[in-house]
Amino acid sequence: MLAVLIVSLLRLAATAPQSTGSAAVADALLWAVNPMAPAAQTRDLPADVQARLAEYRSREQTFRSALKPPRNPSTLEQELFMDRVGIERVLFCLFPRRDSARIAASYASDAHIEIWEGMADSPRLEAAFIDNLLRDLPQPWLAPYLNLIAGHRKLCASQLEGSGTEAQRDTFAADARRQLTRARDAGHPLIRVAADHLLTRGRCLEP
Repeated sequence: MLAVLIVSLLRLAATAPQSTGSAAVADALLWAVNPMAPAAQTRDLPADVQARLAEYRSREQTFRSALKPPRNPSTLEQELFMDRVGIERVLFCLFPRRDSARIAASYASDAHIEIWEGMADSPRLEAAFIDNLLRDLPQPWLAPYLNLIAGHRKLCASQLEGSGTEAQRDTFAADARRQLTRARDAGHPLIRVAADHLLTRGRCLEP
């Protein structure tokens, strides 16, 4: 069963300044913790994006997790479970398909989740894992999302502490641009906006 390798957000987003426009879309998709930003924060985006944002928000209202919560969880276990629910929600909302609820729950339940501590190893390993998924992906419609996540993780791996030699950082950065370009050009308006934001900004969006 396939999995999405997603890092656990360290719960700082709730106290951070609210992002707007393409940054708000990127935050929601990349970290899968908070719901999509309200319309007032994304009103500057193109019409096709606005339509998909409205659909995304509508699906958020109908989303019900199929994941079973842990019994008597520790604080860490509860946070990891909520991260899984966040992944499930993002996939369900991005892809309005008959099988999206089932696939989203499957990905989320299998996700290998790590606490991200600002070092390059975690995003590097996440990107490698997702690349393995992309080599033999039974659901090709997920590829734009996976390319977005892997491209972002490679971008982070090229910039965070422990990134290796300058040549290794350059390789990660080049791979990130290629993968983010594939995500941007795949046709999904929200993924396009998030990928283009990363390509334009050229910096890792950290939790």
